[in-house]
Amino acid sequence: MSSCAIVIPIYKPGLDEMEQFSLDYSLARLAAGRTCYFIAPASLDVSFYMTRYPGVGLVRFADEYFASIQGYNRLLLHPGFYQHFMDHEFMLILQTDAVLLRDELDDWCAKPYDYVGAPWPDGLEIMVNVDAFSGDKRKRVKTHVGNGGLSLRRNAACVRLLNEFPQATQMFVQTGSSEDIFFAIMGSQSNDFLVPNERVASHFALELRPEYYYAVNDNLAPMGGHAWWRYNQAFWETLLEEAPPRAVGRYAVRPPAMPAIEAAHI
Repeated sequence: MSSCAIVIPIYKPGLDEMEQFSLDYSLARLAAGRTCYFIAPASLDVSFYMTRYPGVGLVRFADEYFASIQGYNRLLLHPGFYQHFMDHEFMLILQTDAVLLRDELDDWCAKPYDYVGAPWPDGLEIMVNVDAFSGDKRKRVKTHVGNGGLSLRRNAACVRLLNEFPQATQMFVQTGSSEDIFFAIMGSQSNDFLVPNERVASHFALELRPEYYYAVNDNLAPMGGHAWWRYNQAFWETLLEEAPPRAVGRYAVRPPAMPAIEAAHI
């Protein structure tokens, strides 16, 4: 079993300049032999991606999952999504606004965690009043980990968590609420789903207030970051080995060759 699949969501026929820079930069820093897939709408013209990134495979899902943020959340809350990638113990969600500074995936996959994403400095808090915590057992839950835009997930554990809290899963699916909040909140209340603490997660990835975590961690950069040009781009530019698009424009990368594949819809 290959330990980790790199999963890159796409929903439009091309990338803007910052997205293209980020994806090129990230793929160039993956260790040799990594298995990468685009996940895309069934009807999307993917000729741009197949031409520019011939080493990345393709898995298609129904168009409805890519028509809105709510649809995307529903896809990542569907057990069938993770079951498509069960040949790999883990998946790394790498959105096109995320960037990898280096590949430490083998080290992270060797850790006991089932879900890792960038921390939320102020935390997120919701009242849980479903499943084992319904009625007079309801409780307020606060979590500081972690954003799904650049996130590592243990596939089988994610399926188990969705099944462990069916009412919560259904509530999130019906409302199209953020899938990463589901995994962060319900994962923290699970019998066996393991999410790291805030500081550990900050070594994996950063999003909000990256300069704070960088200072807390003695100026040690994380493995990567999400939405890096929206939250303190100047900070991230000090960590990048290449200049962002405004300085260098387009360039091409060629990951290891791998045939494109199609998968059944869910």
